[in-house]
Amino acid sequence: MLTHAHHPVRLDAERALRHLDRLYGFALSIAGDRHEAEDLVQDVLESLVRRPRRLRAGQNESAYLYTMLRNRHFDRLRAKGRRPQVEFEQVGFEPETRAGETPQARAEQRDVLDAVAQLPLEHRETLVAVDIAGLTYRETATLLGVPVGTVMSRLHRARTKVVRTVGETTQPRLVRATPALAVAGAG
Repeated sequence: MLTHAHHPVRLDAERALRHLDRLYGFALSIAGDRHEAEDLVQDVLESLVRRPRRLRAGQNESAYLYTMLRNRHFDRLRAKGRRPQVEFEQVGFEPETRAGETPQARAEQRDVLDAVAQLPLEHRETLVAVDIAGLTYRETATLLGVPVGTVMSRLHRARTKVVRTVGETTQPRLVRATPALAVAGAG
């Protein structure tokens, strides 16, 4: 959401709640852990309660919040004295099933999420910012502190890697299904 064209906007915790779902999704994608993501979002909202921000005219609220969250994430990593090595939760976490969703669609969704989780952090952040959070290339470049060309390059590499990884994981499923289809068709 862009701020009004001529007037600065006060970004406080209440206003930030409009972006809560996407903010949490971004946090989960960079932290790789639900509890860590929840803590990051809480840190951002707590910071806005203590000190609301004034955004310049035309500044994107979502991009500003993602930047706050990303900075908090790296602050936490520095405080822990470790590098950002993410191991995504697998046990007990499954996205909610949507009405009418087939088991095949669920399996494909899981394959895509697993492939995204395997990306290096800079590629994962870029992919999530553009394809999930809906930021423009320019907004993503500002968020990540890199040139737009770097965003485009990282995004291309990330998408290519996800497609390749998903293709590799679906091949065994197709091979296992082939004999059953051949037998069914033979009768």
